[in-house]
Amino acid sequence: MPRLLTSSLLLPVWCASAFAAPNPPAPADLLKPGALPVVAFAAEWTEQKQAPATSQKAALMTLEHAYDLAAASDQTLRIAFLNVRRAELLPWKALTKVTPRLSGDVGYSRSSTSFSNADRAGQHQGVTTADLSLQQPLLDMSVFPARRRGRMAVESSRLGRQFTIRETLFGVAAAYFEVLKGERVVEVNRQSLALAQEQESLAQKRADVGEVTRSDVLRARVSVETARRALITSENDLEFQRNTLRNILNLSPDAQLRLAEPLPYRRDVPEFGALLAKAYEHREDLREQTLAVQQAEQGRQEVRAQYAPKIVAEGGPSYSDKSPASAGGAQRNWQAGVSVQIPFFTGGQREIDIVSAGYDIEQASVQKELLLKSIESEVKKAWLNVQTLEGSLRAVRAQVQAAEQGYKDLQNQYSAGTAKSVDVLSALKDLSAARSDLATLALDYQVALRALEQVTGTFQDPRVLQLTGKPR
Repeated sequence: MPRLLTSSLLLPVWCASAFAAPNPPAPADLLKPGALPVVAFAAEWTEQKQAPATSQKAALMTLEHAYDLAAASDQTLRIAFLNVRRAELLPWKALTKVTPRLSGDVGYSRSSTSFSNADRAGQHQGVTTADLSLQQPLLDMSVFPARRRGRMAVESSRLGRQFTIRETLFGVAAAYFEVLKGERVVEVNRQSLALAQEQESLAQKRADVGEVTRSDVLRARVSVETARRALITSENDLEFQRNTLRNILNLSPDAQLRLAEPLPYRRDVPEFGALLAKAYEHREDLREQTLAVQQAEQGRQEVRAQYAPKIVAEGGPSYSDKSPASAGGAQRNWQAGVSVQIPFFTGGQREIDIVSAGYDIEQASVQKELLLKSIESEVKKAWLNVQTLEGSLRAVRAQVQAAEQGYKDLQNQYSAGTAKSVDVLSALKDLSAARSDLATLALDYQVALRALEQVTGTFQDPRVLQLTGKPR
């Protein structure tokens, strides 16, 4: 009987120092499609893609490498960086309200006069005009709130970029562990199939000598085929999980993946209150929503500033030429002046805009309240999930040990003729289920610890800040 290898399912693959993760790329590099960090395994993937399938050798990928690949190639991150660049134009756009405006006008008109008296000839006259006007706003009170709102929009877009980076990196980690979990499940199912085949062989031998009936062999065969189906299903699930990870990392569909298990991710889990306070302090989406309320307030100030007078300086030359020359000839003029524009009444549009801006402020405030509730719920759920998995892992480890010993005892008793086949197959089923639970729960716990950091806004903080190039 093969030795039970439950403990091997939990042994991590220690990563060699040669595979230390490189520095994340600069923010500008993220805007280049297909930009990847220079890592050892990237060249191997390029070679294996060009080489025949028989000579392909997958390079070892660590979780840190996966983070770097996603940071350098993910389309969502590139969009987030472009959104920041677009938002950086808004403060400059506010200044266009007080920048010079130069306009020109060129025209030609012709008039004709006819008389009913045949003795008088008709008159024809053409006029050519040209004007050049320079307008310089000297004072527009709406510039100040518009510029403040633009600066807030820039900060908001940067916070949104950080939130997007953090979410993307956590998605990479979740997909990475899903592949590792799938590999463990496949290994458990292979062991279960091997044990079921061994039980079928033992039942067949005992049936051949007349110690048991044919029903024992048939039961064992059913167990074998059930285990085979489970193995086929888990292998296909594993391939889909690998394909999901390839898509996230923007790898080719035929790229081979060989993942290294990360080192144990132990964290001291604080109390719920401390976690919630940390989430309120660090979550970028909450800070972004706070800025949204302030932006709405500045929008109302901008509308109110439209009631203030505007001072505008304007001047420029004008040219007029009449033909024929007897009509007066060319004239050249120059004019300049300063005007104060006082908008007493504009049809009620400003009043409507002020009321609408008040609704925008109230709506942004309500959305912030909803986000606070959502964050509290997310933190509570993540915290409870960690507690659940910690307790479940302790229980399932004891369950595996008991299932291993119970199966071993029943198989020995069946070989001696003191146990029934149905008991052995039931014990094998329990053992397979316990092993599968242990294999998946151990990795689920690692993901849950990272999820707890994600909902509190601290997941991969050094990497996020390095990618954005700015301190928190």
